[in-house]
Amino acid sequence: MQSRPSKIPFLVLCSIIVFTFSCVPKERNGDRTVAKVGDKYLYFSEMSNIFPKGCSRDDSIALAKLYIDNWIKTRLLLQKAEFNLSKEQLDISKEIETYRTSLLIYKYEGLLLQEQLDTAIFDSEINNYYEANIANFPSDEYAVRAIYIKLPENPPVLWNVRRWLMSDRENDVQDLMDYCRKYAVQFDFFDDEWVQWTKIDLPQKEAATKQLAYNELIQQQDGEFIYLVRIREKIVPGDTAPLVFVKDKVKSIIINKRKLKFISELEQNIYNDALSRNQFEIYKNP
Repeated sequence: MQSRPSKIPFLVLCSIIVFTFSCVPKERNGDRTVAKVGDKYLYFSEMSNIFPKGCSRDDSIALAKLYIDNWIKTRLLLQKAEFNLSKEQLDISKEIETYRTSLLIYKYEGLLLQEQLDTAIFDSEINNYYEANIANFPSDEYAVRAIYIKLPENPPVLWNVRRWLMSDRENDVQDLMDYCRKYAVQFDFFDDEWVQWTKIDLPQKEAATKQLAYNELIQQQDGEFIYLVRIREKIVPGDTAPLVFVKDKVKSIIINKRKLKFISELEQNIYNDALSRNQFEIYKNP
């Protein structure tokens, strides 16, 4: 059962019809007409769903006016097309049939894909595809494995912090972590994972980006804080992107390949089944 249009939009439409178009709306089985072009009518029921819940009167008037104007323009343009196009140009039965065929097949394939396509993807499958097609995944950004430390201005024993930061000895690393927990405003040890360079907070980022090419340690200061970054490994645009950055893209590629394979097999299976049942014939040319 069709829901009854809300009272405010109905009154809004009546106002627009009466005052804007200077006509008295007619009815068709209780459904008010909103506009007319030639012998075509726009009815209120066709507009009842364009008003968002809680829409104010002014907004409702604007929406209704826009919808009606667009409907009228479309009908007027259609009239012009029907009047000016030739009989051959007006015959769009082939185009309609082609569109109908494509649309129905698309909907049917979409239904089967939704019901039957296996969308579970294991990490091993993602890794295998990535490794086999690694040249197809160039990075478009800088990425680093690094240690990031943000310290207040004039921190104690800064020279020791630099020494610990550049050391790989287990004791030095532990001393650095203990120091950061006590004094650092922020610190991140992501030397075992790739992180986008844009996510690292530095006051002079452009200068730091240039230093990536030749510096393992980057230090900056902005008056309030001291920033230290030890670069363990870097990726520049054009290098192979880390898997973590393109994992969703690889998943999408794998799913799309499955879809293409599913549809190809579906078409072939339907063809083979129809062939076995003698459901079609191919005529030889005379």
